[in-house]
Amino acid sequence: MKKPLIRRVALPLPLVVLFLCWNNLFANMNPPATIIDIPGGCAGTAEETNLTAALSTAGYTVTLDTGAVPGSLIGQKQVWDIRCQTALSPSDITTYTAYLASGGSLFVMGENLGYAAARDASIVTFIQGLGGGNLTVTSSQNQQTAQPPFTGPTPLSIVNFRAIGGTSTPGTGAYATKDMNNVGGSLVFGPGALSAAPTGTLIIVFDVNFLDSSRSAGETALTNNLIAYLAAPVPVVATPAPPTVILLLVGLGAAAAIQMRRKARTFA
Repeated sequence: MKKPLIRRVALPLPLVVLFLCWNNLFANMNPPATIIDIPGGCAGTAEETNLTAALSTAGYTVTLDTGAVPGSLIGQKQVWDIRCQTALSPSDITTYTAYLASGGSLFVMGENLGYAAARDASIVTFIQGLGGGNLTVTSSQNQQTAQPPFTGPTPLSIVNFRAIGGTSTPGTGAYATKDMNNVGGSLVFGPGALSAAPTGTLIIVFDVNFLDSSRSAGETALTNNLIAYLAAPVPVVATPAPPTVILLLVGLGAAAAIQMRRKARTFA
């Protein structure tokens, strides 16, 4: 018997392009995001619920992991570690470093020193290992001003936190919010800021309460803007020092110049 004739029909090029575009569109719909917490939540499960809702609204398929940090997170579009009191272990740091080096977008929750000193210390060590410089963890005022680009896409100016910590030095990063004393309660290391992970993006907020059920409108807006930034991160330049600080430095310089002229007259 003759074998049946099998015809191979070549699709027209426009149809091939359309198919590839359509396939790519669906591949990028509902990208994966992971939330890492402890069983029962760090300060209850409201933080998990609210963050899951915000990520889902932004179009993500969310996985909640309340066990150990997975051995690999590569492929996740966003990862949120909200274990506000749990110090980062060496294996956590190894996984997160590899994820950031692959171009990942990572959020790590900090807290105020009175509540989570070990957690904050481990974050400082983590950032140092990434080439992000040194942070000086300290207290900060609850009323903070949002810094660009975190003033949008949900319009945001002032964030009223309730018990936020902070750092007086941003390392190689930049503040996302800061108080009137130039202490940042949250900061960002955008693309290019971390020498050991130049394509990665890292955000720290030293407060768990901004995700809880009593969150303010400003805290909710900040959450939305953090998610939007992590979805499409860009390099962030640190905001210049406030005018009062600049004037102080100018004044000190002028005083020093006057003092030098006085000494010159004395020895003339």
